[in-house]
Amino acid sequence: MKTYAMMILGCKVNDYEATYVRENMNRHFEEVDFKDKADIYLIFTCCVTNTAEAKTRKFIHDARRNNPDAYIAAIGCMSQVKSYAQVFEDVDLVIGSDHKDKIVDLILKNTKDNLVHENISSDFEDLYIESYAKKSRSFLKIQDGCNQFCSYCIIPYARGRERSADHKKVLEVAQTLAKTNREIVLTGIHTGRYNDGEYDLYMLLKDLCEIKDLKTIRLSSIEITEISDNIIELMKNNGKLAHHLHIPVQSCDDKILKAMNRPYTISQFMERVTYIRKEIPDISISTDLIVGFPGEDEESFERTLENLKRIAFSFIHVFPYSRKSGTAADRMEGHIDPRIKKQRVKTVMDIEKQIKMDFISGFKGKKVSVLVERNIDGFSYGYSRQYFYVKIPEILKIGEIYDVIVESTKDEVIGVCC
Repeated sequence: MKTYAMMILGCKVNDYEATYVRENMNRHFEEVDFKDKADIYLIFTCCVTNTAEAKTRKFIHDARRNNPDAYIAAIGCMSQVKSYAQVFEDVDLVIGSDHKDKIVDLILKNTKDNLVHENISSDFEDLYIESYAKKSRSFLKIQDGCNQFCSYCIIPYARGRERSADHKKVLEVAQTLAKTNREIVLTGIHTGRYNDGEYDLYMLLKDLCEIKDLKTIRLSSIEITEISDNIIELMKNNGKLAHHLHIPVQSCDDKILKAMNRPYTISQFMERVTYIRKEIPDISISTDLIVGFPGEDEESFERTLENLKRIAFSFIHVFPYSRKSGTAADRMEGHIDPRIKKQRVKTVMDIEKQIKMDFISGFKGKKVSVLVERNIDGFSYGYSRQYFYVKIPEILKIGEIYDVIVESTKDEVIGVCC
């Protein structure tokens, strides 16, 4: 049997799509590690940062070095926006945002072609899976594309316009996944904009809560402007919805938010967060933050730091601004020295350590639900519904959810079954 190897870069959507391809590849080929010699290499590309693009180039080079005669397929966002770049000259099959459902058939036919088209389909591509092998939680892609066009972001060009999955099919797949995965994470490029006609995200969440085998439903990411009161009410009253929202703020300074083309002011963001916390006091609110955006002077950065402390996110993913050709921000004046961006990342990370510790320490002595994901040396490990990592001093069944009392938060969170 021929072998294949897979490398997945980027976001949860890429992970989901790669899982769909893997399910179908496994019917015809045997998977091996990417470092090994394989007959076929599949690389799911990312173009959000220059680092991601550099990794794509490296993995294409590594695949060709591992087996000069291998069949190589480059799939996804970088393939879409840079399909004719020199790096893809050594690739047999180039797939962008369309045709992912045809990848295996194309490989079986030994198709060698560049199938990227400038006009991305407006139809949601049905990539429905049956299980997430060897994982406690599963992703479920419900939406693709973005209409926001934030000035720093290449994704609308890589993924196309917004489109959503048929809600009946989503519920059907969720029912299947729930038999083996107790937690499902709803994912998309702009998940909060899910809309199947008049059927919206709230209605989908409400119906998902009715699936008996499904114990936890989590949103991968959602914009502050898309968290409706009825979603908060449902999260407050239904134990299946994880008390965790990942809400990208990107900057905490109004001047920079405007330059980014973000649809809110920082006061509007903070007001909404205050309301959410009032309704759900134990909720975890995490975020993404970009520092060193063009025009972010010292005053803007200081305002961001002050507001970060006031908002007190449970944890922060901080990134230095990465210049992307084709975006509005690339053409802006006032680009920041890389050394300054690096220092600003460190400053934010230092602040994040304290506010993260303050958040987690608030759970000491309290009960949390933990999805067990692995067992090591007599301990079980997993994430709570608030999405902080917990160590439990006994061996528990992987893939099941347990209630534990948080006993310690000093160096790591220790939870004891109650």
